[in-house]
Amino acid sequence: MATTGVGFRWLDILEKEFDKACVEIDASLSELETEDPEVVFASRQKIATLSSCFAQLTHKALTIFQNSAKLEVCVYYFNTSVLGLDIVKSHKYF
Repeated sequence: MATTGVGFRWLDILEKEFDKACVEIDASLSELETEDPEVVFASRQKIATLSSCFAQLTHKALTIFQNSAKLEVCVYYFNTSVLGLDIVKSHKYF
């Protein structure tokens, strides 16, 4: 289950870095807004599109990580039950 935990942490760090970069870009654009407002407006629209795509990608990745975590739990319980059956079978033959 450690693999899934790493995925969740990685996704959280990635989201924070993306948000920080967007804020920094927006701050840089604010400095240019008086010089060329049309370019700044177009740039902000592109940033919004990138943010939307990133949010969708993040949501899909989160869903995959959640499903992976569920499958890891199922595999763990399956292995535990198989091991338990092997122990029970071995005691019957003694």
